[in-house]
Amino acid sequence: MLATARHIYSGNTAAPQPTFNPNYRYLRVAVGEQTVFMVLGYIDKRPEGAVEVWYSGSGEVVRLLDGRLVGTTGLTTDWREVRFSNLPAWAGDANGAPPKTYQRERDMMPGYRFGIRDEIVQTPIAAPQQVALAGTAAASLRWYEERSVSHPASASLPPARFGVSQAGGTPRVVYSEQCISNDLCMSFEQWTPSPPAPVAAASAGT
Repeated sequence: MLATARHIYSGNTAAPQPTFNPNYRYLRVAVGEQTVFMVLGYIDKRPEGAVEVWYSGSGEVVRLLDGRLVGTTGLTTDWREVRFSNLPAWAGDANGAPPKTYQRERDMMPGYRFGIRDEIVQTPIAAPQQVALAGTAAASLRWYEERSVSHPASASLPPARFGVSQAGGTPRVVYSEQCISNDLCMSFEQWTPSPPAPVAAASAGT
């Protein structure tokens, strides 16, 4: 069975290592010292782009649009719906690129907080020294920070960081640190499991 996002809230830092199936794609999710894995359920085609829908074994759901959170289900705080205006694409070359701005509107539960507006500024940054990245060298990625000013101000969030790979010629977010609320922040890493160790051949005559 897959390790589930429910371990995030159980206080158990030693989540069981899942048995990876090479036919599936995985997302490594870290909250502090706790790490769990989710599996890609399907791609939701929307006018603004392809949304990856990731599932835990217990049914928690994370939705990512080009690396950005656009919805969750089953967490202590959920983003039920997210809408963007002027959403920028990830630049092919971050060096010397000017900051970009866009707008986000989100609906949160519990508490029926609808229409929270975020004014977001995206800025290229140097590779950070402290990240939960496990499968890729930080220096091999281009990095961006996104800071937001929220309305109402009580819904403001810490800055988000994104590591973008240029492999294959198309910029793709392979790692991010994003907060759903001030007390629920996590990292997301596209995860490629290591191939299974070869099985030793049986000795002759056994």
